[in-house]
Formats: sequence, structure tokens, C-alpha cells
Amino acid sequence: MEITTKGRYAVRIMADIARNEGFVSTSEIAERQQISIKYLEKIIGMLSKAKLVVSMRGTNGGYKLARKREEISVKDILDATDDSIKISTCLDNDVCPIADKCDTIGVWNTLNKLINNYLENVTLKDLVEQTCERKIVK
Repeated sequence: MEITTKGRYAVRIMADIARNEGFVSTSEIAERQQISIKYLEKIIGMLSKAKLVVSMRGTNGGYKLARKREEISVKDILDATDDSIKISTCLDNDVCPIADKCDTIGVWNTLNKLINNYLENVTLKDLVEQTCERKIVK
């Protein structure tokens, strides 16, 4: 399981936007996050399509969150960039010929659920306030 650069950058971009009250320009985000404008615009397009950010043109334009930062999870962001978290390919339907009698599939299923549950429960608010560690499932 590996989260792509696109997914990691999307989370950084969203956290950057979440730190601001109003609209933030792509050039400001690119400079702070050290991401090329071209790549950032590609990712912002995905986030916009997923209705996680809204845009405004003009001098004071840019991007801002479409919802409150406590309403947007890391999983929402990763889903917007097609970074689905799957611990093993054997969890895909019809991939494993012995899935119905496999002794180990339960552990991979449970681990996959734990990871996705954690990502669903970590919000932009948690990232900005640096409280992610408190969301660890015990």
C-alpha cells in the first residue's frame, strides 16, 4: 500500500487552504508547499470536481474550502485523487481464486478497515491543529 505523490500533495494543498479564512491563490500555495503550479492546478482540478474546494476568479480570487474543515476527511481528499487505500490486492473482488477459503483474508480485511476508518476520522481541522495522533484507533 502506497499513497501516491498526487494524494500526499492533495492533502498538503487542502491543509494549506484550511489554514486560511478566504480565498488562496495557486501561486501562494505552490510557493508554500513547493509544488509546481502546473501539477498543483491538476490536483486542484480534481479537488474542485469532488466539490472539496470552490474557486473565484479575479484579483482576490483563488480557492477556498467548499465545506468546514471539520467536515472534510483525509479519506475524502484521497478519494478525490483516486488514491484508494487497499492493503492487499487479494481484497479486490474476483482476484484471488481461494479468497473464500483463505486463512489470512480476515487479517487483511480488518487491517484495511482500520486504515480507512482512521483516514475517515482525521479531518482537515485535525491536520491544522495537529491532533491526528488522538484519532488512533485502539
